[in-house]
Amino acid sequence: MRLSDADFQSVVAEARARHNMSDIAGRHTALKRRGPREMVGLCPFHEERTPSFEVNDDKGTYHCHGCGAGGDAITFLIQLEGLSFMKAVETLSGSAFPVVSVTERAKRKRASEQEIADRIALARSIWAQTRPIADTPAEVYLHSRKINIVPPASVRFVLTPRWRNPETGEVGKNVPALACALQNRTGSIVGVQCVFLDDGGRKKYERQRPDGSAAKAKLSFGIIAGSALRLGPVTNQVVITEGPEDGLTLLQQLGDRSIWVSCGTAMMSRMDLPADVSEVILAGDNNDGGRKAVDEAEAAYLSQGLAVSSIYPDQSFKDWNDELRGIHA
Repeated sequence: MRLSDADFQSVVAEARARHNMSDIAGRHTALKRRGPREMVGLCPFHEERTPSFEVNDDKGTYHCHGCGAGGDAITFLIQLEGLSFMKAVETLSGSAFPVVSVTERAKRKRASEQEIADRIALARSIWAQTRPIADTPAEVYLHSRKINIVPPASVRFVLTPRWRNPETGEVGKNVPALACALQNRTGSIVGVQCVFLDDGGRKKYERQRPDGSAAKAKLSFGIIAGSALRLGPVTNQVVITEGPEDGLTLLQQLGDRSIWVSCGTAMMSRMDLPADVSEVILAGDNNDGGRKAVDEAEAAYLSQGLAVSSIYPDQSFKDWNDELRGIHA
């Protein structure tokens, strides 16, 4: 008997929630606990020497900061083990992995909801401290990238710590940053992406960690998946790209288009778009990661019934801002 759409979605949701993501990913890589909720290991999707693959059992998700791979249990089985969507659901509905109890799942759901609320509250508190970029290091930074337009109200300047310890309440010193508001489907601000700056905005933040790795200049706070930096209004057609520099470059060049920006290439396919959007143009990077992200986003939005097309910079440039600045790959 064919299941109704509602019953089918219920089966899929149950399959996703039945197992620890670490038990599924642990068949392919050794994971070590890092903090109360996350585990980390070498990414099974690409070769690496330093672990950048994170698994969160509370959320049932995985993400690699190296190659951008990410998703849930179903995505993992499809991408890594080559299963079809239905076969992945069938596998998760069976006894291939240890089952998480209903009580434990309810406990995790409550903890996850509280964590989400806390993250959104932090992002909104950061955004409340922002101000227009005029005469700030953020304006200097954008001009250094040959972005000379006055950005929309979703892009501002802020002085805020790069790190916070939620357990002790300890925070780092304030660092200047280009602040970008991340909005959900309804337009509410649920996150902030900060491009931290150095030397009065003439370059991105540069520091070396004790282990020799470089500290990230771009950090996001709040809820990233599903949200977007809106550099234009809700229209029937939006241009989707990755990174505020590329987004503002396209806004400068295509002033008549509504440009929306994802936080990372892996998030291009995961925007939760308003119902008024019927067409997307995917503005990708000219590298393997960029083209893979566009392919995944195309499949995702086509499955939602949207019209989809893609554009790229000239092939001699890595991304849109490099093309604007004349920096060849």
